[in-house]
Amino acid sequence: MRIRRIHVYLTLVLLAFGFIISYSVQFTKSISTSNPSITDSQWEKKQQLQEKILEEQIQVQKLEEQLQKIKQRVSEFEKKMGEQEDQAREVLEELDELRMWAGLLPVTGKGLMVTLNDSKTLPESGNMNDYIVHEEQIRQVVNELFSSGAEAISINGQRLTTISAIRCVGPTVLVNEVKTVPPFEISVIGESEILLSALEMPGGVIQSLKEFSNIEVKLEKKDKVDLPAYTGDSQKMFRPDNLSMKEDS
Repeated sequence: MRIRRIHVYLTLVLLAFGFIISYSVQFTKSISTSNPSITDSQWEKKQQLQEKILEEQIQVQKLEEQLQKIKQRVSEFEKKMGEQEDQAREVLEELDELRMWAGLLPVTGKGLMVTLNDSKTLPESGNMNDYIVHEEQIRQVVNELFSSGAEAISINGQRLTTISAIRCVGPTVLVNEVKTVPPFEISVIGESEILLSALEMPGGVIQSLKEFSNIEVKLEKKDKVDLPAYTGDSQKMFRPDNLSMKEDS
């Protein structure tokens, strides 16, 4: 009986062991079927793909380095452009100052108005010339104003420049070769107090005009004076003959 029981136990153990081995084999087969091993061709493709990815990464790195160099060059270029723009701005400012000095730009500022007009009272006898405005009187006022610091002057809308001429032609006065008639409004930009003091000083221009002529003289301070640009032949200003005349004066 005891031997029989041993045989029964051994049979059960062998059956269980056989079942385990059989299950293991089937499980291994199922794994092999679901995850087949990589072939040489597949491995080669995988290696090629990895090499391609590595090449792309290297190329991207090179492009990033080139991009950084381009950014640096752009930054340097922008810096140089900024410096050139500053220089160009300075040149333009200097050019505007020269144009303003030459009368080629309209200007606005504080100043005064000097009006010279023929006398409204005509004499029954005596010299008629003492009652009308002459070119010399206009020039005296203009010269005194410029000597006293006037920045810009116009006469009846004609802007005075370094080549402006004031001269009589019959009953009219030419300013910049343009006929003007009284009243002669001399518009001035500058320090009005200084300019008025210069004109009204004892023995000055205004006193002389009042003592030796009968023309009307009027002085007015102005908070805003608008002067037009010179509209004549600006090329004359830069001709050698005009430049030499300026130096002689």
